[in-house]
Amino acid sequence: MYVGNIVTSSKIEEENFNIVSKFEDINNDLPTLIIGWDKVKSHNSDISILHKKINQRLYWTFTTKERKVDYEVDLEKFKEICFNQFGDNVPYVYLDLIHGKRKVNIKIVRKILSLQTPIIYFSDKNMVYLYDENIIFGVDLNVSQYINIDKEKIVNKIKNIGNNVLVTDEIFNKCKDLLYKIKFKNKLIPYIYKNGEYE
Repeated sequence: MYVGNIVTSSKIEEENFNIVSKFEDINNDLPTLIIGWDKVKSHNSDISILHKKINQRLYWTFTTKERKVDYEVDLEKFKEICFNQFGDNVPYVYLDLIHGKRKVNIKIVRKILSLQTPIIYFSDKNMVYLYDENIIFGVDLNVSQYINIDKEKIVNKIKNIGNNVLVTDEIFNKCKDLLYKIKFKNKLIPYIYKNGEYE
């Protein structure tokens, strides 16, 4: 699964990055790093050599032949940015059974129950995350005791809406490297599983 684009004429390998030589091959939904002063100037002639950040999604750095130290530092910074921002573009809806407005909660529950092909993940901290229709839903099972609803009833209802329920050890083993890099943002596990083609 890709977390960013790197545009370069050199041959490099970076796991989880879309390495391309042409701008038309980038994924526009992801942050992009352009390597090489000539390459960045050909893309945008108004670029300043003093500013490596072009905009919120576009960065550049020198090649190793131009300035190796800058290249190494900037590449690491860019990778950190990509892993920190990973999943920010996926809407997250939290079902707040205690503080949420009743009408809003009813709409969220109806939406969850209408999902056709959800990926469901029960975390070891009693959170349930569901991903479908490019939305992540979160339900905290710990609050069930405060609203007098049996936790097992909620669990069974959620399990009945989808066949794809993830097991913690299974999903962790399949995508542990990416989970480590994004600092274990558990709510993204169903999204990673679906888009990482682990099914």
